[in-house]
Amino acid sequence: MASSRPPLSGAVVKIDPLKLDDIVSLVAEKMWRFELPVVPVVDSEGKYAGIVSIFSILKSKYQGNTKIRSVLEKVPIVDSSYSLTDIARMFVKTGQPGLPYTEEGKIVGVISARRLLETMGLVSRVAARYIAFPLEPLKPDDPIEKARKMLAENGLRFAPVAENGKPVGVVRIYDLVNFIYNTPLRRERLGEIKGEISYFLEQPVSKIMATNFRAVNIDGQPTNMDIAEGSVVLNTNGTVYGIISPYLLLRRLLPAVEEANIPLRIEGIEDLDFIARNLVFRKALEIAQEIAQRGRLLEMSVVIKSREKAGERKRYDACVSIKLDKDTFSTSSSGWDPVAVTFEAVDSAYKVFSKTKEKKRDRRISLARLRKAFS
Repeated sequence: MASSRPPLSGAVVKIDPLKLDDIVSLVAEKMWRFELPVVPVVDSEGKYAGIVSIFSILKSKYQGNTKIRSVLEKVPIVDSSYSLTDIARMFVKTGQPGLPYTEEGKIVGVISARRLLETMGLVSRVAARYIAFPLEPLKPDDPIEKARKMLAENGLRFAPVAENGKPVGVVRIYDLVNFIYNTPLRRERLGEIKGEISYFLEQPVSKIMATNFRAVNIDGQPTNMDIAEGSVVLNTNGTVYGIISPYLLLRRLLPAVEEANIPLRIEGIEDLDFIARNLVFRKALEIAQEIAQRGRLLEMSVVIKSREKAGERKRYDACVSIKLDKDTFSTSSSGWDPVAVTFEAVDSAYKVFSKTKEKKRDRRISLARLRKAFS
């Protein structure tokens, strides 16, 4: 185990697990207070039973008095033997934005995507456009129900709110879950309104909108906190392009290459940072999968090489080769940004492949018409 590896302790949020007979509104309160996307649960003997996920309770719209034993999900637990990258891949594999953490066999806390990315110290050397999730912003008078669907279905930490395309605030998932699950209970105790969540989902998002948020230009390079906390990504004219959200970013950065059963080979990415390296993987895998669906792909290779002269920054060359059962296509590109260069070379290779397929199809159609004409 490498001694230079960042310690997991910085990524752990300490929290006492809940019990099976606790209710959803208590889970929501814990999530809001500790800003945790999952809360661990133990049985009456203190043994690990599972987690409750913020996305699951928002998707299903459980009532606040629902016992959490009925909304429980089982996921693996992690400990100090796991690396940060191992845990990031487990987020993607399990489909969960957080995992329970144990010390000496006892559940002591949770590691979330946000805390993991902060502990990893990730900074982006590529423009925000490459890691942003394009998203149509909410309007201040949109119902909270619309925000609930947007956050739960896309796995987002927050959603931007805009007027005339310009951001005016964000709806944070923790504020939303607290509002719809704990506000009804507090007001019901005061005799003001029944404790149903439907009334609160009809309220405008302006009621829970936060006006302090991070923003980054689409061509700017996000900082570690822009990535870990999440940020609104702005077009050059100041309108909302999309967002960077930690859990969604990990899902998009870490394609399951080993599980895709695609003959893909990538070389020369060892010197790239975590974000650039995985952007290249994701792009190459997406194109390789498209090609494999349309033809018999024997191998797709992506090779990145750097050139550096004294006093100058590195320049990158990307070469892409596509080997089919009957054809081979190769393209290349050069530039200062390894991600942009690779994307250009991969896209060019796919265009050549597509044009060749179209020509062959047109030729087959022409021959078939000729045969029909002379038959």
